[in-house]
Amino acid sequence: MSSLSDTTGDIKLDKPYLWTLTLFIDGRQIHFMLHNDMEADSLICRNIDIGKWIDEGEYLRALENAIYDNRLLLNDFKRVNVSVDSNKFIFLPQGYGPDDDVRKAFDIAFPDAEGDFVVSRGYNCNADVAYMVPQGVYRFLQRTFSNIPVRLNLEVLASYFRGRTLTSNVGKVAVYTRGDGRIDVCAFKRGKLQLANTYLCRSENDIMYYTLAVWNELGLDVHSDEIQVAGDKTVRASIMPRLREYVTYVVPVMVPPAAMRLASDVAKAPFNLIALAIYEDNKR
Repeated sequence: MSSLSDTTGDIKLDKPYLWTLTLFIDGRQIHFMLHNDMEADSLICRNIDIGKWIDEGEYLRALENAIYDNRLLLNDFKRVNVSVDSNKFIFLPQGYGPDDDVRKAFDIAFPDAEGDFVVSRGYNCNADVAYMVPQGVYRFLQRTFSNIPVRLNLEVLASYFRGRTLTSNVGKVAVYTRGDGRIDVCAFKRGKLQLANTYLCRSENDIMYYTLAVWNELGLDVHSDEIQVAGDKTVRASIMPRLREYVTYVVPVMVPPAAMRLASDVAKAPFNLIALAIYEDNKR
């Protein structure tokens, strides 16, 4: 066991089987959201920092210790949703081929990659997605959380934003500012995914650069197409006026009405956790 104990020890749930746990696991933290459909203002959001323990040893061991030490996460919940981060992923046309063909395409992009290889199909982003996480992580998550799907975070965001474009002919670039120096960007034309990628941004100038680079690469119209910005409120408020100097329609992504059934105070939650909870809830 590690010294992460009691990070969530103050959280007491009455009847855990009425609650939903939604997790996003990146390279340094476990981000989680708890909500109870039957209880107003029930939303709980926390981060468990595992960065220190990763620096001292193996990622899988640090993740295992963090989850086992925070027994709250192991309750018998109504539902559990899990997404993970990865910097080794590819998006392929839906129905690309059998897993062996997907692995060959992945190996071309990442010839020396080692770890758990995962293929996800049939999600709402209208693409086949392959990604890799550190050795043993995928199997640990499936074993710990009853063999549920483990989604790539970027796949979840692409699915959410695509759902907002299906009835529109407007081209859209959706930007999720995480607040940790990274942004996730998904771009669409006529409801079809054109690009999904994560960028490391050391400043707001970098966010501007990558957003407009994607826009220009896809040849979108500055007078009729649209940039949507979600995520960190401070960053969003700062970059949106600057983006409007180049693109007419730059709009914030609001909490969707469907999210209100999760909790009345759902706006407090990280946007990517909201998106994951909505889509996994709809698929069940």
